[in-house]
Amino acid sequence: MRFLPLALALAPLFPPLALLAPLFLGYLRRLAPWALGLLAFYAFSLLLPALLAPEPLAFPLALGRVLYVLGLVGAGVALFRQAPEPARALMPLGYGLFLLYGSALLASYLVFGDKVAEIRLMHPFHSPVGLGFLGALGVLLAVYVRYPWPFRLLLGLLGGVVLLLTASRGGMLALLLGSAGGLLFRGRGLWALGMAGFLLFAALSLDTPISQRFFQAHLSGREGLWLRAYEVFQAHPWTGVGPYVLGDYLKGTLFGDCFLFPLLEAKGLACPDGLRPLGGLWTFAHHHLLQALGESGILGAAGLLLLVGGFLAGAWGEGLLFSLLLAFAAMGMTDNPFSVPSPFRGEIFFLVGGMALARGGRLPAALGFAGAVALLWALPFLYLATRPSLPPPALLYAAIPPGEGMGFLRLAGAEGYRVQVWLCGENACQRLGWEWPGDRRVAFPFPKDLPPGKYRLRVLLFSQHRLAQRPLYLWEKEVVR
Repeated sequence: MRFLPLALALAPLFPPLALLAPLFLGYLRRLAPWALGLLAFYAFSLLLPALLAPEPLAFPLALGRVLYVLGLVGAGVALFRQAPEPARALMPLGYGLFLLYGSALLASYLVFGDKVAEIRLMHPFHSPVGLGFLGALGVLLAVYVRYPWPFRLLLGLLGGVVLLLTASRGGMLALLLGSAGGLLFRGRGLWALGMAGFLLFAALSLDTPISQRFFQAHLSGREGLWLRAYEVFQAHPWTGVGPYVLGDYLKGTLFGDCFLFPLLEAKGLACPDGLRPLGGLWTFAHHHLLQALGESGILGAAGLLLLVGGFLAGAWGEGLLFSLLLAFAAMGMTDNPFSVPSPFRGEIFFLVGGMALARGGRLPAALGFAGAVALLWALPFLYLATRPSLPPPALLYAAIPPGEGMGFLRLAGAEGYRVQVWLCGENACQRLGWEWPGDRRVAFPFPKDLPPGKYRLRVLLFSQHRLAQRPLYLWEKEVVR
């Protein structure tokens, strides 16, 4: 497999190359028995719930994910056998990321022109959040991999610039925790941590709306996705609804039923009508534990945690691998960085995980790391749950005048709350508008293309500090169109 390093360099710009991953399934035989057992349990934790899930497509989609993930792990094993030194094996990835950064800067300039400095950096097939995370990975590679020094400097600086211009708080969190993980081995984590501190200082000095996002604590609508994913898990705790099928229950929560990448939509390219029924396939819960619980229930979540724990156990003692894997796990608190298939973002996680398993490890260590990752992913909820609650508000009035396509409501005593209004069908719920401060009148529009039928109108109140999965449900009413 001599073409593997070249494919690794090209994949960031040509993500379909990753679809060749199942060709590497045979390399899994080179792994130790404990690693094979861990991968078998992961496959079992996806396939068994999918067999019993309520959605008919759950099992074939679960089977496709298993083959793809195991193929990526096998490619990581093959990469490690070609170059047992991780920094050398992952060297081509840095060249691919460098080209990706350049294409993002060029594409954003071509679309926005002189206003590019006022808008978050984008890429034709990456969101700003995902692109910023890849910027953080480029910084880690520049710190650990011995590139020629001019390229090493360019990769680190350009990765930092991409992270800064995308204002990806998840990417910054990943860089901070990944760098801190490297400190455990007296590696180059201190350099990476210093780079993260420099970027935060630069963001504070710029004093622009984009850079100030790094210092904002709001969830950007994630609380609605978390709530909906948790409701799906409550309804199907043992099986979930199936891999990728969960998106059908989440679509419309944060964006529309179907959306493309932000840069494409900025050029006026809306989601084609033929793709609208498939819009849920790329809608995620923005939290890895809730994603796994909603897709495959308790067993699927356990399988995912054990797999991540096994990767970290295999990477223990190797600064680059451990830092990269910890960066992925850290971002899993607020996003889904290793959901696959993706524009060659999540694929990196499983490639690096395959390299980690090829190094060796032990099952007890994997169990310990799995518990640590579970605690890490629970931190946002543990923090929010400890914040003091506000006094409950009251509904003054709610009105839906016929024929106007708008609804109105007003609350009393809702200062400090954020109000969201939802319209729920049989499976999915759609947010009507974004959100409103509780001390103002709320005017919410109904979708113009809403088909006839019965719906549930829900008014949700979120405190700024309380657990996002436990909003105060103020009002719910059935409406008919």
